[in-house]
Amino acid sequence: MFQHSLVFDSGAYLWLLALVPLMWWLSYRKGGLAALGRWRRLFALLLRSAVLIFVILALADVQYQRRSDRLTVLYLLDQSLSIPAEQRQAMIDYVNASIAAQRSDEHQDRVGVIVFGHTAAVEIPPVDFDVHLPSRIETPLDPQYTDLAAAIQRGQAMFPYDTAGRIVLVTDGNQNLGDALEQARQAADLGVSIDVVPVPLAARDEVAVEKIDIPPGVRRGQPFDLRVVLRRDVQGPERAMRSTVDRQSVAEPSVVPGRLRLVRKAGQR
Repeated sequence: MFQHSLVFDSGAYLWLLALVPLMWWLSYRKGGLAALGRWRRLFALLLRSAVLIFVILALADVQYQRRSDRLTVLYLLDQSLSIPAEQRQAMIDYVNASIAAQRSDEHQDRVGVIVFGHTAAVEIPPVDFDVHLPSRIETPLDPQYTDLAAAIQRGQAMFPYDTAGRIVLVTDGNQNLGDALEQARQAADLGVSIDVVPVPLAARDEVAVEKIDIPPGVRRGQPFDLRVVLRRDVQGPERAMRSTVDRQSVAEPSVVPGRLRLVRKAGQR
């Protein structure tokens, strides 16, 4: 499982090890330590040789390395509202199938699951046995936001020191917080590999608030007109039909049922 080795960043200094036998030869040839007696002279030579060897190894920048073929895989699951409920279930099924097919008992690989929305939380910590993600995520999250960077950072901090790290990011890629690209670069610089599994989303109609216009200089208690501009994105067959009708200049606006709720938050003044 582990491979041990010594690595020298400045291996040219190892040629200085030739000074060790030269030092022994000079000590006996010139007789500089002859007055110490046999055993004391031998101890002095061993001590001097050890100091010289340690200095040479320090100059050569010796490093002890222990390599491991163990792998820790962290699955990062996007739980924001931009992903429909049926797609979230498909994401869970993918993770369970991937763990069953990829994790190796022989190498004692570890797997874990992190879920994220506004923040990232650990659903399953890294374990070295097969786990099964339940059909329902138990960790409470704020699904209004998607912070990919926070999820990558959380996963990066959870990798054990004695295994290689791999992140599998399962998301639709629609982030509205953080900088996922910059955080991914930092993780890659530390040797963490990142794989992305895109979540396919079917085209669907959306209604969004495009802008809100309020007259400037409104005083307290003064009535005013509030203008809210909504935008509807039409997908699928209806979009093609409306485009054809628009070219004929006889398009009729379609009605989308819904409710617009305005909340006023009053300050201290």
